[in-house]
Amino acid sequence: MLLGAGVAGAAYGARSTQNGEYFIAGAAIVAVLGMILLVPVVVVGLARLSRGLPLTLRYAVRDAARHRTRTVPAVAAVAATVAGGVALGIANTSDEAQNQAEYTPQLTIGQATLTQWKPRQELWTPLRAAVERNVPGATITELRGIPTSTRGGGTIDVTLRAGKQDGLLDMYGSTLGSSVLVSDGGLPTQVPGLRDADVARADAALRSGKAVVFTSQAVHSDRATVVGSSFPARGGRARPLGRVTVPAMFLRVPEGLGTIQAVVPSSVAEGFHSPLTRPVTVGLLVSGTTITEQQQADVDEAVQGISGDAGFYVERGYQAPDSTVILLLVLGVLGGVLMLGGTLTATFLALSDARPDLATLSAVGASPRTRRGVAAAYALVVGLVGAVLGTVVGFIPGVAITYPLTGSSWRTTTADGTQMPGHFLDVPWLLIGSLVVALPQVTALVVGLAARSRLPLVARLG
Repeated sequence: MLLGAGVAGAAYGARSTQNGEYFIAGAAIVAVLGMILLVPVVVVGLARLSRGLPLTLRYAVRDAARHRTRTVPAVAAVAATVAGGVALGIANTSDEAQNQAEYTPQLTIGQATLTQWKPRQELWTPLRAAVERNVPGATITELRGIPTSTRGGGTIDVTLRAGKQDGLLDMYGSTLGSSVLVSDGGLPTQVPGLRDADVARADAALRSGKAVVFTSQAVHSDRATVVGSSFPARGGRARPLGRVTVPAMFLRVPEGLGTIQAVVPSSVAEGFHSPLTRPVTVGLLVSGTTITEQQQADVDEAVQGISGDAGFYVERGYQAPDSTVILLLVLGVLGGVLMLGGTLTATFLALSDARPDLATLSAVGASPRTRRGVAAAYALVVGLVGAVLGTVVGFIPGVAITYPLTGSSWRTTTADGTQMPGHFLDVPWLLIGSLVVALPQVTALVVGLAARSRLPLVARLG
């Protein structure tokens, strides 16, 4: 009943729109309590099914059932440890699965950009030299655009509209130094998600004097309005920089893949009649070669010595953070230590109680390896039963927590255009396999090697 209540509470928490995680946490405690009360039933059931097992395993299983007051706490401790590790592991890997699906590439894989937060034009020459020195053979392209900041520390905001439509992109965040690039000779860089045919159309539009505007929605217009504003460094009202309406071609990009707002011809930037929007070098695009992690570190070190505002970004696709791997390792190591401690304690207590029985076996001709086999078998029974029960119970809160944890997303499609699932579930099978299969066997091996193979014969007291 407790185990069923735990499953029901976890299911309710998974579907709850508010405070579902608290129901899931409470359900996990209830489920673990129910599992503990079921351990004696499981141990006795295994003893009844052990008739066909080898002597050492049959002895270990039946002795564990005979001394349930000693076996149950050890199995329950192992199970509770594994349940916690499995639940946390499922939650962590599922969260990372969502992060990977929502990842938005800023550049084509393998490309890199060098930008400055507050661009100082006189620094581009030494910055370019630093890249050429540390990434030999790379093709370096100068990117021009409308600056995003002023020399006084203020910011420049440029937005695009199509008639009465604004907010053309669901999101944009450029690693190119500006969200509005300037070019009279075609796209200065490949925008992720564009097809070759779209790139050719964009190049032709820019050469004919049109702006290329990226959008996440359908636009029925052939003209775009570029609006500029300047914000003081210490806050305050925005100062209008003017607006320019130009012929434009609108390119629809997949959801979440808008890295820049637009590429406009130089005439648009000049149309503001403001020195703040004068096109300048906003970044360097690095392509044409594979950039290793060591080269990236060398470039980072070199550019930081030139300007603290400079940054070097290499597009490598989604990279799982080190914290995810570290957490799984910690869960595995901690679970292993606790399993080993509980199993060893229960095993050696059992062997101490079984000394007369083992001595009798020795007296009737059992080999010295029998004691080692019994010790290893008992450790295997405690560890394996606890690990399996813990895994089953750990799945209850682990699967349930993925609903409130990964059930909401700002995107409806993944980076490759497929439909975003309602929630993400990713099971760390390597972690579970280590806890359920590998660790019980390793523990049994350690116990078998450490146990004494010979005992002095003793007289049994009737």
